[in-house]
Amino acid sequence: MSLPLVVLAAGLSTRFGRLKQLERLGPSGEAIMDYNVFDALRAGFDEVTYVVRPQILEDVKAHVADVFGDSVHARFVLQDLASLPPGFRSPPDRRRPWGTAHAVLCAAEGVQGPMAVCNADDLYGPAAFKQLYDYLTGDVPPSDAALIAYPLRDTLAGGGGVARGLCHVGRNGMLEHVIEVREIRRSDAWIVGIEGEDAPIDLTGDELVSMNLWGLKPSMIEGIRNQFRRFLDLWGAHADREFFLSTAVNEHIQTYESRVHVLDSEDSWLGITYAEDRERFQSMLEHRIKAGAYPKNLTHGFVEKG
Repeated sequence: MSLPLVVLAAGLSTRFGRLKQLERLGPSGEAIMDYNVFDALRAGFDEVTYVVRPQILEDVKAHVADVFGDSVHARFVLQDLASLPPGFRSPPDRRRPWGTAHAVLCAAEGVQGPMAVCNADDLYGPAAFKQLYDYLTGDVPPSDAALIAYPLRDTLAGGGGVARGLCHVGRNGMLEHVIEVREIRRSDAWIVGIEGEDAPIDLTGDELVSMNLWGLKPSMIEGIRNQFRRFLDLWGAHADREFFLSTAVNEHIQTYESRVHVLDSEDSWLGITYAEDRERFQSMLEHRIKAGAYPKNLTHGFVEKG
């Protein structure tokens, strides 16, 4: 059975100012998503599905061909505004993609079994993909999904505000619910954010957060598909409302009592949100390369692996 990695690469990169998913940050022109694919293949995943907007399809294809050559089984799926269930239409003034959960559904059309999902612009580390691979292929207690979670303080790359899904974990490491908190930032010795309808919240930094690294089984994917129909019933005429993956999983837990394992990451997260985060990211990536985590030229690493 094939085990795919789905890379969510359709984002608008509004805060970064240009296509963050294709930003060449590695010493040989690699983007963040290339390192995730490298880690996933080393862990045991055997194909990659890129979910992209129609406007950037050819750019992403060219980048993948440049870095991977023919050493990776790659599939490209469009997250089109018109990719909706029968009976629904996109409003004429909508320009923003329908969200990360919709992107997962677009990818799932060609997948029969479980799959892993990651963002294109977050670097998760090799151990994280090994944890997901072991979960999806191993003999583990019954559950519908797994999430690799990171301590909040380790996901605040720069000074600007970010949005994170705060995870409340119960007994036996099961996810109880996810709360979306936006405008999280450091303020002197504190970390603050905004929850719900502009309610301020103080945070310690120890909270576990979702960075959209999931292992999803067919039962969860089918649940998200049903939820998307309900979302469209409520918000389908809205120009900007998005169907987020963490929100969809949370609703599935609350409504259907689904079980989601939370696995603490063994690696540190790296990422960029704003353009000023670029230099810091490159410095930390260089440190990992010198430590032997990645080859200096990732293309050569793919060729050697193949």
